[in-house]
Amino acid sequence: MNAQKQRKNTAAAVAIIVLILMIVLGIGLYFLFSKPAPAPVAPAQKVETPVPVETPAPAEVPAGPRLLGVHQVIQKDTLWWISDKWYKDPVLWPSIYEINKTEIKDPDLIFPGQAFDIPALSGTPANLSAEDKSLLSQGYLEAYRVYKEKGKKDANDYKVVGDKLGKK
Repeated sequence: MNAQKQRKNTAAAVAIIVLILMIVLGIGLYFLFSKPAPAPVAPAQKVETPVPVETPAPAEVPAGPRLLGVHQVIQKDTLWWISDKWYKDPVLWPSIYEINKTEIKDPDLIFPGQAFDIPALSGTPANLSAEDKSLLSQGYLEAYRVYKEKGKKDANDYKVVGDKLGKK
């Protein structure tokens, strides 16, 4: 019985020692990983004295056309339909094309998700300002150029209208 008691005491002592080691190890790991990382030391930087530079007067930016708004293209939109929606006159579509021609490579091909600036025009082709007629004329002539390259049969009609608007 004495040997059995001694084994129990030894097992208990070993368990206590293991428990103490685990506690000490846990405390050591806590302090090891809980220290904030030292701040990195930046290399010495050379400080330069700013040299005054003469800045030229800002160049006057030419004012672009006034805008009514921006149209977000959806499925089945056409420039004709967009013009009818915004101006109540679909024949004014070349004005939209002209100011958005960087985004529109072909006036027959516009895509959902495109956003087009809509220029503010003074009304219908009968009562447009000289500036509006010029914008519309440029749009018709640009459409003529694209349609002629595509071999569209009615391309010349766009040139006729563009020339007519440009003369007024």
